[in-house]
Amino acid sequence: MLLRYSVSNFKSIGNNIEFSMLPSEDTSDDRFLIEIDTVVGKWKVLKRGAFFGPNASGKTSFIDSISYAKDYITKGPKNPNVTKVNQFKGNISELDGVTSFRFLIYVDKQVYNYGFSLDRSYVHEEWLAILNSSGHFDLLFDRKTNHKLFTKITVFDAYEKPGSVERGLAELLTKSIKGEQSDQLFLFKLYENASTHAGIVLSWFKTLQIIYPNTKLQALPIRIQKDEQFRDFLSEKLHSLDTGVDRVSTTENILDLSDFEEKYGIPSEVIHEIEEIQNGMISLNGKFYIFKESTKRKITLIQIKFEHSLNRRKVNFDIDDESDGTQRLLDLLPILFRLDNNSHNIIYIVDELDRSLHTKLTKYLVNSIGNASYNTQFLFTTHDVNLLSLKNFRQDEIWFIEKNKNGETRLKPFSDFDVKNKENILKDYLTGRFGAVPVIKEEV
Repeated sequence: MLLRYSVSNFKSIGNNIEFSMLPSEDTSDDRFLIEIDTVVGKWKVLKRGAFFGPNASGKTSFIDSISYAKDYITKGPKNPNVTKVNQFKGNISELDGVTSFRFLIYVDKQVYNYGFSLDRSYVHEEWLAILNSSGHFDLLFDRKTNHKLFTKITVFDAYEKPGSVERGLAELLTKSIKGEQSDQLFLFKLYENASTHAGIVLSWFKTLQIIYPNTKLQALPIRIQKDEQFRDFLSEKLHSLDTGVDRVSTTENILDLSDFEEKYGIPSEVIHEIEEIQNGMISLNGKFYIFKESTKRKITLIQIKFEHSLNRRKVNFDIDDESDGTQRLLDLLPILFRLDNNSHNIIYIVDELDRSLHTKLTKYLVNSIGNASYNTQFLFTTHDVNLLSLKNFRQDEIWFIEKNKNGETRLKPFSDFDVKNKENILKDYLTGRFGAVPVIKEEV
């Protein structure tokens, strides 16, 4: 579970901003809380976080920062000596060209504090700590790299007892990051060598599910084809949500690659990639083609079909014929399927949840995911102000995002505001009381 996250110097985020899933202390509202067991007793944690703000306020930058950190932690740098971190373009001298990420997480009944900082070339600092029974954090390891690319890593007794095999291996690995390897994370080095703590923490990051408006589940057609329960679930949900879809199915077409190349105008270099990859998805001219089991000069194309009842006839539509709203639901409904099938302890982060959806559909998704009885967390950004209601949200679940006069994204918890009339929060928000609304300048 995510307990707290902070980031600085990333895209539109300049100075540090912090987000928390720990409930505010001045509330007696126990809705949408999860109770966890820690070494210092039971803690309550929020299940949801909703981010409201105008266009270009930095909502996507905030989600992007988590996505970047996840990829860097679980996959490492894509290119040697280049971290490809997209930093704040304004000049903030105290940041000194360094971007920082800090996570407080709960996993495997332990509370871990993990973070790292880096510039565009190398990792400056990295640390991992664990909460002890006295309420303090014990360092497991600490890493620092200077401008000459000299890296010093210290492994502490809380990691493992001196003399143990795992401790000895960790200390040996402290010498593995040298010079040009300074863009690599020590956590990943430990993970590759079966470290217990690193395996627990890195596996947590792998469970983060981040969904953007343009995210396409590559395996979705194959999953629909092979999993009857999943196929029936999507059919029932799309039908009940008034999309006009009665049934979801798939079709297969086996084509010669030469016919595929000619019929769809596929570049020859893409055909060569298909022959090498054999299974996957390609996107051309805004359309997605799922293929599997490509053999010599043959390819099997899989397409999702949507059955509609039109004038008492059953008619199959391609996904490109469906509305943007139906396609968006197809991206999000698998979340509900996983919850219905006991897949919990997952964190879903959705950017622009309401994209192409009616307010009632957005509310349905929020309530369905938020009311799930499992230890699942759900974070999302939205422009749909109709969601702003303390009947459906705790006050500390709501966050406002806006830019200050320096163009920096700032994050404000709604729980910081004293709300006397809970029925008028939408009106108060639209009139600018809480900020995070667009300021429209009238033309002279």
